[in-house]
Amino acid sequence: MIIQAYLDRIGYGGTLEVSLEVLRSLHEHHLCNVPFENVAIWYGEGVSMDAPMVYHKVVEKQRGGFCYELNLLFHQLLGELGFTSSIVAARVFNTEGELGPPFDHLFLLVELDQLWLVDVGFGDLFLQPIAMHEAIIQTDGRNYFKVEKYAQEEYLLLMSSDKTTFERKYTFSITPRRPSDFALMCQEKQTNPTSHFVKNKICTRVTPDGRMTVFNDKFIHKMGEQKVEYLIEGEEHCKEILKSHFNIVFE
Repeated sequence: MIIQAYLDRIGYGGTLEVSLEVLRSLHEHHLCNVPFENVAIWYGEGVSMDAPMVYHKVVEKQRGGFCYELNLLFHQLLGELGFTSSIVAARVFNTEGELGPPFDHLFLLVELDQLWLVDVGFGDLFLQPIAMHEAIIQTDGRNYFKVEKYAQEEYLLLMSSDKTTFERKYTFSITPRRPSDFALMCQEKQTNPTSHFVKNKICTRVTPDGRMTVFNDKFIHKMGEQKVEYLIEGEEHCKEILKSHFNIVFE
């Protein structure tokens, strides 16, 4: 990994001291510049958890990815910069409120003054790390979040737009995991016909005023309280949108 190339990819030019301020800035820069997307699955390229291949895809080819790629790569960057980071597993709630399988999602815990949840590979979630603290409601400036005890060795992450009604996002354990623990589920996500990532086209990233998203045949741009939405007219139109709004270019 060439650290400066990765920092350039996420548009970060600040100090590199091991601190919460730097972690927050790295996290938000990552979300603003590297899209959460499954483009490789759409076009049959395949998704790998091999670290050099993920680095080549995200940093050198200027692409995005999903949790098994983006959080894995960010974990390596944080380690290179001197942060104490560990990989952990989560189970994601779907739109029907059903809980996904073990190793459904890969994200990170970073140890500073306390443990911090770090996740640059979920899509629409927190912009800045969330403290592993059960007693408070936290905000990233756009939404509100809570961490609650879920089971004997599991916790629950909840999100709200109004600080009143909270939606369950995922359950997780703080037990450190290895990348190889997620290999079978990573393969399942990109090959099983019932997988959310096989059934749907997804590409999304944070913007200064909201979020841009491709979801199947729609392009959605949220700007504060406003939302612009229009139909995508075929594959060529989709590729134009990916290029102009997400800097994804097909060779």
